[in-house]
Amino acid sequence: MEIKRSYDNCNNIYNYEFTKDNDRLVISFEGNLDLYFTIYSQDINDNKSPDFVITKENSFIYNLFDKLYGDIKNINLFDGKIQIPAYIDTEEEKEEYLRERQKEIDDEKNRYRLYNASNYNELFDDNNKTITWYSDETNSKVSNILRIKKEEDKFILNFYTQPHIEGYDRDFNSKYSISIRFRNSGSKYKPFNICFMRLFNNLQNYDPDYHQITIEEYNYKRKILINEINKGTIL
Repeated sequence: MEIKRSYDNCNNIYNYEFTKDNDRLVISFEGNLDLYFTIYSQDINDNKSPDFVITKENSFIYNLFDKLYGDIKNINLFDGKIQIPAYIDTEEEKEEYLRERQKEIDDEKNRYRLYNASNYNELFDDNNKTITWYSDETNSKVSNILRIKKEEDKFILNFYTQPHIEGYDRDFNSKYSISIRFRNSGSKYKPFNICFMRLFNNLQNYDPDYHQITIEEYNYKRKILINEINKGTIL
């Protein structure tokens, strides 16, 4: 997979482009201050994009999607370690503070499960190991859809369009592209848009020009090579 990034001077961020075969996935932060995933392909048929697969071929990108999946599954909206205030001195006070703070976080997670049950159940399917996001661009009945499926050592991304219904605003797509919008304000999946923005913010740390292969990537490529040899694909 080829990865490029381009600097957006207006927003002071990098946008990223991932290319596999003839398909391009663009992850970008636009002028309306919302995040977009857009697939470009010559092979969008029956309102569905080809599989775009993220593997451990690049462990940094794979791990971002793995964290996204885990954050949504576990309703991890409060990333990072609990910070202990400076005024707490003794070990007993620290342990008590950590217990109370963790209880607050757990209660907050349960609150999101309770009040966002329908949205969460539509967003995450633990049995099928999928995240399904209906674009925030327009009404769910006509919006574009992104489905992210977790399989062994990979994530499969599919983009879908729906037939337009008279009276609804159209979603943005063309014959060769499908776009998904993640609103930072007014998302139908609030607060889980936080998880996608966290992926994008962490992506800013990745520089394709200075990426060196990791042990994880080496082992993945070795595993693929051994499987191909065993199948007789490579002699």
